[in-house]
Amino acid sequence: MSRFNRSPSPSYRAFVEDVQEYADVDHEPGENVRRAIAEALEDELRERFKAYWKVDETADTACLRQVITGEDECSCDRSWIDRELETVGEGDNPPHKPPHADHSTLWLDEDEPAVYSMHVSHPELQLVSKTAEPDPEQRQRNGWFDIMHCAEHWGMEIAVMPTSWYNAFSTVNIVFYPPERR
Repeated sequence: MSRFNRSPSPSYRAFVEDVQEYADVDHEPGENVRRAIAEALEDELRERFKAYWKVDETADTACLRQVITGEDECSCDRSWIDRELETVGEGDNPPHKPPHADHSTLWLDEDEPAVYSMHVSHPELQLVSKTAEPDPEQRQRNGWFDIMHCAEHWGMEIAVMPTSWYNAFSTVNIVFYPPERR
């Protein structure tokens, strides 16, 4: 009997024992048990994401602007100042990427921009440049507020998925999508 399974199969028990044994051994940097399980689950978690959001392919460029405007291609031609301002969710035009974006993907549904997915690590505390936030007291920011502000400002909804396929257990998958996709 286990915490999650009243009568685990022999293969289940063997797997748990193998994982526990692997966890008890010292490994090279980057080869811990969480990383190994995350890597083993990556394909399955990605397929679950695709099924949940009803998407099947990715765009060549991850561009949030395409989800906001519905444009077929990324038409972002931004200065470095615009890129810096996107870090805190500011700017006059729809952004190429939301604040604190990392490991991003633009997912398509029947060749149309559908959802923008990003996998972030600890957006709670971020230091932004003087260009994006000139007030020295405001340069250290909680990235969650910037992410929420960006979504609200551009009329997007966001979902925080319980599991990220990109380095599961270490990143959070945040999805921007238009309200009509709900």
